[in-house]
Amino acid sequence: MQDEQHIIDTLGIAAWPEDKREPVVIEATMRIGNALVEDLSEAQYNEYTAIVDDNQDVIAAWLEKNVPDYKENPVYASVEADYDTDPEKNNPAKIFASLAWIQLNVPDLQGRIAKTLQAYKQELSV
Repeated sequence: MQDEQHIIDTLGIAAWPEDKREPVVIEATMRIGNALVEDLSEAQYNEYTAIVDDNQDVIAAWLEKNVPDYKENPVYASVEADYDTDPEKNNPAKIFASLAWIQLNVPDLQGRIAKTLQAYKQELSV
């Protein structure tokens, strides 16, 4: 969802030792995820969760309805090209659908991420 290096840079923890930095990045990622889903309806949350959980039927239906030409999308092509180097071998349609779903359903995506990271950065400074 969010680039790890962006999180590290935004929080100002690049100089921290990795063993201290890693749990902070994990916590920041969780907080970003929570911020992105906090205003969703139950139906939206269930749909997004089904996509993230790799429910093939939900993914196929959502893509057909919202991005029927997704295989021609450069973002999808990039995700598909990275499949061989993905240690988890995530389904490219799942990755693309989750990204597209968030962009379509979460208003002010970048603002939410920035606000979440800024609040966490202040906590870390205390």
